Amino acid sequence: MTVNQHSCVDCAIKHLASAVVIAREILTGYNTPQYRLTLIGNLNEAQEQLSGIDPKLANHIRSLRLKLAPEGLELAFDQSMIRRIELCALAADWRQRHGLYRKAPDREAVRTAALPAPRKCRCSKDAPVDVLVPLSADGSISGNDELRFALRSIERNLKGYRNLVLVSDRPPAGFGEYRFIQASDVYPRKQMNIHHALMTAFRAEGIADEVIFWADDNVLLEEMHVTELPVAARRDGLLGFSNAPDARIWHRSLRNTGEALRKAGYPAVNYEAHTPVRFNKERYLALEREFDFYSEVGLCYISLYLNRYGVPEAVPMTEVKATCESETVDVSRLAGKRFLGYHDAAAPALFPLLRQRFPEPSKWERFPKSGPLYSGEPRIGVVLGTFGSAPHIDLGLHWLVNVNHLPVLVVDDGSDDARLEEVCARYGAQFLRLPVRHGHWAGDMRIFAEGLEWAAANGIELLVKLSRRFIPTREWAGELAELARASNAVTFSSYTTSYGYGFRTEATGMLTAAWAPLAEQLRKEAQPGKRIFVEQRLHRAARQLADEWLTPEFAAYRQLHCPGRGRSGYALWSALLGTDRKRKYPGLLWHNANPPEEYAEAARQAGLPYQVEDFR
Repeated sequence: MTVNQHSCVDCAIKHLASAVVIAREILTGYNTPQYRLTLIGNLNEAQEQLSGIDPKLANHIRSLRLKLAPEGLELAFDQSMIRRIELCALAADWRQRHGLYRKAPDREAVRTAALPAPRKCRCSKDAPVDVLVPLSADGSISGNDELRFALRSIERNLKGYRNLVLVSDRPPAGFGEYRFIQASDVYPRKQMNIHHALMTAFRAEGIADEVIFWADDNVLLEEMHVTELPVAARRDGLLGFSNAPDARIWHRSLRNTGEALRKAGYPAVNYEAHTPVRFNKERYLALEREFDFYSEVGLCYISLYLNRYGVPEAVPMTEVKATCESETVDVSRLAGKRFLGYHDAAAPALFPLLRQRFPEPSKWERFPKSGPLYSGEPRIGVVLGTFGSAPHIDLGLHWLVNVNHLPVLVVDDGSDDARLEEVCARYGAQFLRLPVRHGHWAGDMRIFAEGLEWAAANGIELLVKLSRRFIPTREWAGELAELARASNAVTFSSYTTSYGYGFRTEATGMLTAAWAPLAEQLRKEAQPGKRIFVEQRLHRAARQLADEWLTPEFAAYRQLHCPGRGRSGYALWSALLGTDRKRKYPGLLWHNANPPEEYAEAARQAGLPYQVEDFR
């Protein structure tokens, strides 16, 4: 007969946990009749609680109980027996969380005689589950489009979760109505920073005991309840990778994780399938007491957790997940899969497909701005940066002032070229000479800062920064104004295939209202002699401003114009810049593509008295 009047997985797990604790105390000296009786009683209770839910597991617990106490209260067990009891609790917990107990049990399989239907215990109420997404402090190279599609898939397909929690250095612009937890990227490796973000979130007040870790490039392709989340495993074991100094960082991390698990006596299965994973908060926090996550190249937190606490049933990664890692995407690979995971290289090909599949913004997406950012005829101004080189400035001003009719500020990086001021005066351009030379990198940054402050003070709506040797020999202001109105972007740039840059600074357009607040910070960073990767620094700022000033118009523009990996955060100004710094373009002089002879010929046609030597 059944002792209990109800069946409850949570109660069974509690009895198994109590049995483990008491068994360990018995082995450490508390071997009394009361302790032995309590141990056997907890196992019997666990068996009875599961008998109407999971008869196979209940019978297994019964066999452990009989083996542990073959005669009366004389117990015969060791640490391996304790581990088997612990695994029973883990199996029951995993099966409950993954929906295996949601259907009514087969009564004939449970008992030969009819039993009353199990009644739900008050302690078996579904625990709340939060979805937690850690994000890089610098955002993504695709303007957080990865996060948009992940959240759209969660809203449409994931059932049974409570809150969305984003963890990062700062809240991602363009999103709202979620819980934010601040955690900076303070460690040298990605694995370390994500683990740090998880630990920070789990220590925060109000986070659910059960959390689903979700990467921003994980997409849920079909409906799923949180209790149905599978655990995916890879075929290649952790110990099959090399941790030699010249091996890939990721492979070294995998191997080190396997070594740490083996040393601690746990399996070394590779669970780095790049799919969402469910963590118990307290169990995850306890990992830091056993493992060092911050030495060498770091450890793989997912494989550590799942191997440490056990996975009764895992599925091969290829059964539940489609992986896209190249620029060519085979759509048929998504059929029948629950998850999609992808590499940055696949984003340009995947994003149009994901927009078709998830066309509606999620409830967390926001447009910080609305309406047109530019007037019908935006006032465009130019800051022209140089170090001496009066002939280049003279030729550039000819086209900027006489043909495009634009106001210009010329900023000289502390040269002693006395002709510059006279050249600027002849065209009515303003001239500023910096008191000290900053050098190629810091000087470029300082020119951006000076130009933005000048534009803000003079009512320039759209500022264009040009390098002295980047000389468009045609009218281009009208096409930039048209691009600004059509895209509603705050930055205009391009990329170059020959150098691999995703952002270019020889010609950059900037909405003054958006960029001018950064001028003082750019000025502080531009210390004389300092080496600065200016393209990278300004691209990072452009991506952040693109989100902070996002409008429906620019969102639509980005959907139609996806220039590819690492080329986000701006409207593509290819009509002027092209996409290759080493290629010649009609109506443009640039020293990577045009020799001094062509600069001299352009000067002759403009009526300027310069020779080839003046442009070397």
